[in-house]
Amino acid sequence: MAFTESAEPPPRHVIHLPVAVPDLAGALELARTLARSLTSTPQVDVAATTVSAEDAQHVRHWVFCDRIMPDRRRCAREADHGGPCLPVDAP
Repeated sequence: MAFTESAEPPPRHVIHLPVAVPDLAGALELARTLARSLTSTPQVDVAATTVSAEDAQHVRHWVFCDRIMPDRRRCAREADHGGPCLPVDAP
């Protein structure tokens, strides 16, 4: 039997880890801290971290800037930051 590679990418799963924080600023800070602690885990897309209200999960707030830098990485600064974007390895 010959091995044939599938044209479709393998399925991916997303982990939803509910964390209750009383305000948006606190939620964003906690999300930044948690995301930064996971930067060495290759399965985690730290730059795509978002926060939402429990009863409005379809309205998401970016934790990190989502601008793509010339080297194809995302800016490493907080969302809505002032000044230029920073193309560094980890947010």
